[in-house]
This record gives sequence, structure tokens and C-alpha cells, in this order.
Amino acid sequence: MKIFRNFQKKFANDRATLKSLPFRQKIRFILDYYKGAFFIFLCLCLLGYYLGDMWLETRRDTVLEGFFSNDDENLFPAQKLADDFSAYLGLAKGQQIIFDDSLYVITGSSADYNTASQGKIMAYVSARELDFLVTTGPLVETYAPSFPIQDLEEFLPDDMLERFRGQLLYAADGTGKRKACALSLEGSRFTRDSAAQKENPHYLIVYSYTKHKDTILKFLRYAFEMDPEP
Repeated sequence: MKIFRNFQKKFANDRATLKSLPFRQKIRFILDYYKGAFFIFLCLCLLGYYLGDMWLETRRDTVLEGFFSNDDENLFPAQKLADDFSAYLGLAKGQQIIFDDSLYVITGSSADYNTASQGKIMAYVSARELDFLVTTGPLVETYAPSFPIQDLEEFLPDDMLERFRGQLLYAADGTGKRKACALSLEGSRFTRDSAAQKENPHYLIVYSYTKHKDTILKFLRYAFEMDPEP
């Protein structure tokens, strides 16, 4: 209580001082004597914002989460794709799609950005939160032996398997078995105008643990502008 009374007294004195000062000196007085309080207030506001955002995240239902790596041509602008695909699905309030296009991985590189990107992919796969990864062919072959990757010959329905059979990338998994580990996105709405994708296409990996298989199939139909499920 004593601290509160002292604060009231100081504030009353400062208010009396402010009344006697011209406008510019009032601003200087406030900045000089209350900058610490403003800093604390700003920190509390930021803390409240982040805590509120974390709380909102726990209230949202993530219907699909995907990463896009090594996107030199900006073919996969994550937020735009997430918004567009959300509209395509007609998501309800409280549902969300999370895409991230900020990752870049170079095999054998020890650069900080490469290490951070690799670490994020590994962490999300270990936590079984990542549904799919879009990356380069060489990285698919690098990841195939260690990641739990879905065999797309078993995953795709008949009409999609017939259409995409020539675009599947086969690689050996951790047991040495060769399987369809990834699907080339050449010819999709994302890469249609990219000449580079004909030589070095990006591929989509589906993780075997995903709980959002139907949404991934809808994403592929959206990506290749196919008719809805027959």
C-alpha cells in the first residue's frame, strides 16, 4: 500500500509539473521520466500478444501442414497458397492450413540457415506434425532411407495413380525396398510456367503417419486442377 501511495503522490506532482510546461517540454518530460515505464508496458503488450497467439493456436484445428524447401523461383509462396487452398476447401472458422516456404537445405553444408532448416524438418517429422514436404529430387533420395515416407503407389487412388505414374520418383527406404517415394509437381499450377522444372522438378513427399490423407489428395487435385473426387 505504501508503494501505491508513493506512486500516487509522484504522479500528482508530475501532473502538476506538466501543467506548467509548454507542449514540447511536456513531451521531453514524459520521455525522460517515463521511458522505463513505457518500455515495461511495451514488453507486457508483446508478452500478452504472444501468449494470446499461442492460446489461439491451441484452439485452431490444423487440417494440413506442409513445408516447401529450396524454392529458388518462389513457385510456392506459402501464405498465398495456404489462403487459396483454404478457400478451395471452404474451411470453417477455427480451421487452418500451415505452409512454410522459408526452408533451404544443401546436403553436407554446415551453414546456419541450412542447419536450421534441416533441424526444423527433422523436428516436425519426429513430432509427426508434418504431413508433406515439397523438395528437390536429390533431397528425396537423401531422406528416403531415414524418413517414414508413404508409398504413393499404395496411397494414390486409381485415377490419380494412372495419371501420375510417369511422374513418380522411386527410391530405397530404410529397409532397402524401392518404392514410389515422391511425386513430381511438373505440370502443376505451381510450376507450369517454369522451364527449370522440366529439368529439375520439385517433388512432393507424403509422410506415412499423416492423419490428413484425404486433405493431401484434395491438395493434389487442387495442384493439378483435376476434377473433384469421382
